[in-house]
Amino acid sequence: MKQFQVKRVRPKLTGLAIGFNNTEVSELGKFLIKIRKGESGQALLLALIMLALGSMFIAPSLTLASTTLKTGQMVEENMNGIYAADAGTEDAMWRILNDMPASFPYAYQIPSINGMSVDVVIEEVTSINGQQVDPPAGHVDWMEITKSIGESSNNGESIYYYTLSVTNYDTSNIKVESILIDFPPELEYSAGSTSSNITTGDPSISGTSALGITLVWTNSAPYPTIGSDATEEVIFQLTGPSGVEGVEGHCFVQARRNDVSTVADADSHPLSITAQAKNAADEVVATLKMGVWEGGQLDISYWELNP
Repeated sequence: MKQFQVKRVRPKLTGLAIGFNNTEVSELGKFLIKIRKGESGQALLLALIMLALGSMFIAPSLTLASTTLKTGQMVEENMNGIYAADAGTEDAMWRILNDMPASFPYAYQIPSINGMSVDVVIEEVTSINGQQVDPPAGHVDWMEITKSIGESSNNGESIYYYTLSVTNYDTSNIKVESILIDFPPELEYSAGSTSSNITTGDPSISGTSALGITLVWTNSAPYPTIGSDATEEVIFQLTGPSGVEGVEGHCFVQARRNDVSTVADADSHPLSITAQAKNAADEVVATLKMGVWEGGQLDISYWELNP
């Protein structure tokens, strides 16, 4: 039996196999050798390029992270300041209802709320809708103001019949210099509707129906008079939607006597409250300002943040 010996033969790379002749294959081999020899230092170059690109992205990212952190800290401080100032206004309202200051302006400090001090000031309001309101004098009890309102409604709209009564309890006459009534939003004065012995004609009107109007009747010499133990009325009409809250408004009568001055109705003592929250560096972080009507209870008339 014949024996065969298997011999593995590696095929030669020829130009015919891949479309190149032998000379071209030889040149390609030389080129590949040159490439391999030229690879020395390319890894370092690639590393330097990646490092440069990384620095371009990392530095802005770190700056953004730092800015975001600072912004978050500022927002947190501002919110803490708003809460602290709000606590200051709440404290002031409690004092007005339970421990009314003897004189105004009344200022005090709450030492620590949310890590901040809060400066609080309570003041009497001397101007309403741009109209001057003088402070009361010693004998405000000599005059009394009451008010009553009737309403006639039709299809959601109403006519409000307003009667303001002013009584003189003094033993001598009191002359009336002016009458002011401040109203909530949504009401309009009906022109030509005023009827009274202590004022004549229509009032001047400031403000807007959207925000609230203020009516002022201003008299001139010799000034109308309310006799001793007598009551005089001012009757007029308003229009607006049915069921307006607070339609009775807030009333002031200015007497032509220094010992009486301005008299308000029972629920019309206007006050303003300002509360400022300060951080450890004594910098103002937040300010809240609000107006209230005091008369056994509080009616908030406005509220402002950082006015």
